[in-house]
Amino acid sequence: MEQSNKPNEEPPSDPETWSDEQWITWLKATDDSAELEHESDEAPVAVRLARSSAGQALGQAMLGLAQAMYGQKDEDLVIVVEGNSDDLDDEPFRVNLDFENPEQSTIVFRQADAERDD
Repeated sequence: MEQSNKPNEEPPSDPETWSDEQWITWLKATDDSAELEHESDEAPVAVRLARSSAGQALGQAMLGLAQAMYGQKDEDLVIVVEGNSDDLDDEPFRVNLDFENPEQSTIVFRQADAERDD
């Protein structure tokens, strides 16, 4: 049973009744109609509402309510500073970082104090 597949026509309840070519044609037609909808100058109602002053006030009120219920979100502040470090004898290891060639970085483990005294 061959059915036509016009862009306004809905797909059949049994998907097996349409051939692959019919499905591809229908999908292309619906894509074309969706592109025409987005090309219009008018923004959708939800976008216009969100951009309005009432929408902005509602959004800020919702954010304030979320902060009141769940508390303020703590932002972790991480500061990374490269500096020189002195070679400390109390560390059980020594790290030599090569920033130019990271694969040549090394870690040297020292003997523990008990082993040094022996």
